[in-house]
Amino acid sequence: MVNQVEVRIQTPSPKEHQHLRVKAGMPKRSDEATEKGLAHTLFGVCLYRDDEMVGMGRVVGDGGMVFHLVDIVVDPDCQGLGLGKLIMEHLMDWILQEADETAIISLIADIPADGLYRHFGFDYSRPESVGMEYQWPKD
Repeated sequence: MVNQVEVRIQTPSPKEHQHLRVKAGMPKRSDEATEKGLAHTLFGVCLYRDDEMVGMGRVVGDGGMVFHLVDIVVDPDCQGLGLGKLIMEHLMDWILQEADETAIISLIADIPADGLYRHFGFDYSRPESVGMEYQWPKD
């Protein structure tokens, strides 16, 4: 399968981004936030099969001290075929060329994808630190 996909070094379009996130069971982002966020991508990789995007990943951050991997998604119909690993290879190759050893390189891992990320040198930050996110008030 990996040899049947085309790797494009690019940021996904807002439409493709939203479609793949929703198909993979991830929350939909507002159209406005999606367009704004995608415009600030430092590095992106998209995987296509027959001109349909089946995988993506992005790096965001300040380009020096902080690099954060986001939107690492593979179409559910194509999972388990090595596409997540292919995306990570491209993201990490770029980061390791751009970052130095003082940079923070982070991601928030969904379980069981944490196993994939551990393969690329990521480890749990606990007990020294934990990932946190702001929780919007519920009406």
